[in-house]
Amino acid sequence: MARTIKQTIPRCGFSAFLIFCFLITVARGQETNEEKIRTLFEGAIAAMGGDAYMDVRDIVSEGNYFVFNSRGESSGLIKFVDYTKLPDKSRYELGNKKNELDITIFDLAKNEGWIIEGEREVRDATEDDMKSFRAAANHSLENILRFRWKDPQNRLFYLGPGEGADVTRDMVKLIDPENDEVSVYFDRISKLPVKIEFQRINERGIRVRVTDEYSQWHKIQGVLTPKRIDSYMNGRRSSQQFILKLSYNNNIRDDFFSRPVSKTKTKKK
Repeated sequence: MARTIKQTIPRCGFSAFLIFCFLITVARGQETNEEKIRTLFEGAIAAMGGDAYMDVRDIVSEGNYFVFNSRGESSGLIKFVDYTKLPDKSRYELGNKKNELDITIFDLAKNEGWIIEGEREVRDATEDDMKSFRAAANHSLENILRFRWKDPQNRLFYLGPGEGADVTRDMVKLIDPENDEVSVYFDRISKLPVKIEFQRINERGIRVRVTDEYSQWHKIQGVLTPKRIDSYMNGRRSSQQFILKLSYNNNIRDDFFSRPVSKTKTKKK
């Protein structure tokens, strides 16, 4: 019996040692991944302007927007103006005629929103409208880089290089407490965040994969800015956005994101 005990102790000790080594390896792997993730995000922020990028409080942009149907046919040029006050206020105007604009306004801090569709009267945003815009805000590159990646409630995973054309890019997945996922792809040479990918439910109630690709980078007020955004649904091009003018820190007032004046009242004036 004594001999058996003596033989067992070293074996148990060796097993414990192996387990200890395994745990250390896992911990180092996690630490390495955390360091890699931090390096990627901090590198992207530095490449986009560092303090100048982080000091942005609002954005006004205008340009041309194109929508594509399932056959790849374009809607033709549609003008847009986008007013964004980070992190949760937006006013988006779309259309070629001033009196027929589609206007959406959201203030997530107050959980309020309004929509005007062409000549129709302003209506309150529905619960689905608010949910859709909240998802859009969570998936926006602006909010991911400035706020969400540092939020301790969100989990981040370094997934290494992408596949195919993304093999030269590093991929990080962010998962929030509601299990909503968004992946960010960082170009290894420029350090820029050139692509994001997430899923959403379309108007038919079907889950689709959405991809946004950013290109044509230009420095504006010290901030490296993508002036072209290509969007895809399940790999098919769905829209293109070309920014012609953009300015940062315009001191947009909060009341600019309030309920708009009715178009009929505007006409009477």
